[in-house]
Amino acid sequence: MSNLVSQDIDGLPFIDALLKTAEKKWGGILRVMKDADQIGSVFMRDGQVAWAVSKNQTENFSSFLERIGMIPKEKLSEIVARYKALGKAKKLGTLLEEEGLISRAKLRECLRAHIRAAIASMMDDPEVVINASHGEMIVDANLMFLLNEVLPLHYLSGEPDDTGFFETSPEDNRQEDADAGKAVDILAHLASLPGYRFSFLAGANGKLLALHKADSILNAGETAAKAIAWINSTAMNAADEDFGELECIIMEHGKGLQVTQWMDDESHCFIAGSFDKDGKLGVIKHKISEMIPSIRQLIAEGID
Repeated sequence: MSNLVSQDIDGLPFIDALLKTAEKKWGGILRVMKDADQIGSVFMRDGQVAWAVSKNQTENFSSFLERIGMIPKEKLSEIVARYKALGKAKKLGTLLEEEGLISRAKLRECLRAHIRAAIASMMDDPEVVINASHGEMIVDANLMFLLNEVLPLHYLSGEPDDTGFFETSPEDNRQEDADAGKAVDILAHLASLPGYRFSFLAGANGKLLALHKADSILNAGETAAKAIAWINSTAMNAADEDFGELECIIMEHGKGLQVTQWMDDESHCFIAGSFDKDGKLGVIKHKISEMIPSIRQLIAEGID
């Protein structure tokens, strides 16, 4: 259990507080303050995000569901009225699910989009700070999110391009930051292997540190962000089941395979490579093992 206390978070900038609570698996409410006024809140449990709301958002969750055509207006009004009559004893999403108006998977997708919008509306304001209150909340464990699942996409990948992600190719594979550029150069060694699609280096906080892709691959940044969420979730579940620290995850799927290798127990950074069906597992693992010393050295030098 984390020994992080509220005083360690109070007064931190918004994004710093989120990263710290996620890393330490903290639980409680992060009240987002600006000029002594509360403009929003983020509800955390075990380092995951259960809910977020912001006064900067232009619509509440029910309005959002109506706008995207997820729930008919008449039915939504009926459920909202019942939600208020119950004194908010049940969550709106739970009521919608019980009525068969939305599936659990679709509810989770909509909640994630709304939470991400709330976080995005507050994270770029340099004048906001955090007032933290530790506590254990009763939440639906299936409707919580790893931090990197709800951070705006441009933050996960660093410098955005037209799609919201910074991507590199063999001809143009350097980020402006020199350390990240070195990491991209190391990742490029995987490009010589059969079936190579893309590779990336990520940190324990879910942030994408470096990304390299083959010319033919589109939206590698978006796919990498989703893979990071899955990898972190798998690692967390393994820890909960007392499997110990994960060293390597090998996922074979319909289009090929993905190999994820952790650097060490201390940094929790990992390198992952995605390959199509021409990829050879033994060759991939050997090449990654050759790259690890160089990546570890970069991590030791403080790449972030």
